[in-house]
Amino acid sequence: MMRLKIEIVGNGLHPNEAVVGIKTNEGPQRLVISRRSIDDGFIAVGWPLGHQDKTTLVELPRETQTGAWRVWVPDDQLIQPEERKRA
Repeated sequence: MMRLKIEIVGNGLHPNEAVVGIKTNEGPQRLVISRRSIDDGFIAVGWPLGHQDKTTLVELPRETQTGAWRVWVPDDQLIQPEERKRA
């Protein structure tokens, strides 16, 4: 499973939730996720749904504040499972 870089930008409505920001091709997006989903500044996303130039289409674990479940993200925002093992 791939990992997507995130930045915690605030608290959710529940103490176990966090509002996180992600970088997408359309600009920054925010979503609310469980704090348990955050692992060293990354969240798990599924395998890529598409690839174009230096961007990858991924499906997020929750929808963004704009209602998107799938977003195009720059490749430098993702790490592959084998890269995580070496780090």
